[in-house]
Amino acid sequence: MWDTAGRLLRLLALLQRRCDWNANQLAEELEVTPRTVRRDIGRLRDLGYPVAAVLGAGGGYQLEVGATLPPLMFDTDEAVAVLVSLRDTVSHSDAATIEGALSAFDKLHRVMPPRLHPVVDAFLDHTSSLDLGTGIEATTNPVNITTLVLLARACRERRKIACTYRRYSGETGNRQLEPLHLVHSMSHWYLIAYSIEADGWRTFRVDRLSGAEITNKPSYPRDPPAANLHEYVTAQLAKGWRQVTGTVRVHAPSDIVAPWIKPTWGTVAKETPETCIVNAGAESYTAMARWLLLIGARLTVLEPAELRAAFTDLAEDIAHIAADDPAWERVT
Repeated sequence: MWDTAGRLLRLLALLQRRCDWNANQLAEELEVTPRTVRRDIGRLRDLGYPVAAVLGAGGGYQLEVGATLPPLMFDTDEAVAVLVSLRDTVSHSDAATIEGALSAFDKLHRVMPPRLHPVVDAFLDHTSSLDLGTGIEATTNPVNITTLVLLARACRERRKIACTYRRYSGETGNRQLEPLHLVHSMSHWYLIAYSIEADGWRTFRVDRLSGAEITNKPSYPRDPPAANLHEYVTAQLAKGWRQVTGTVRVHAPSDIVAPWIKPTWGTVAKETPETCIVNAGAESYTAMARWLLLIGARLTVLEPAELRAAFTDLAEDIAHIAADDPAWERVT
């Protein structure tokens, strides 16, 4: 009886994961015969789960929308992802949605199997989110939740990890790291860790890290790189993103301009009640000129000449677009 009950829960979890299972695929996953799968589908229907059979060559079984929300089955990765998402919702949402997120978080955390508590608690204790806006990049490489869980465990257990890291230049090398904390910002995960090779604290982009393994070597007890880890990450990211810098006078009050300039990109200083000075940086002068225009106010370039030239090139691009010039090629 207990084997049947456990198999039904596993079957329900599979049906909730995707909607295009056929009997043979389910039988392989459950290590039973297709006939047993069909009997179990019938048992789920008897329990009130709306499992529909899709006929035809590409048919199979689908869990349809029902009148009530059925019990949801989460694996370890899914449980961690849902709880972290709810935590971030509580941290960054308005009052209208916080109450519901808190309630959902509490319910999931209370009914979680004991074996998952150390995993989830490690993740919740050693990860955080930092709002620095959106990075000026074409793509974002996904990060496997299993890798994040492993790194969070290493942070909690104070263990060194061995991995391979690919730098921005494309150069790769082996690393021995002592992980401290994970931060999600600008669509990326970043690991704050002490690098044995560099003999200092560094910030590593997790999607460039591969083959990570927790070693049996404990991390050395060190002081963190800063009292406020978010300020540390902000400063580290600013160094990487600001490949070029410039200064402009914005002919608008500083409180109007400030929301447009995230700490990673620059600073805003009040000059007069109607003007302010922006010191900022970006990956290129062209990129900097483009996003400064988004402020929607008159700009005076103070320095350097390369930024003024980027605005000149951008003006030519706009003129070609307005003229619908078929021979024009966009400046990159």
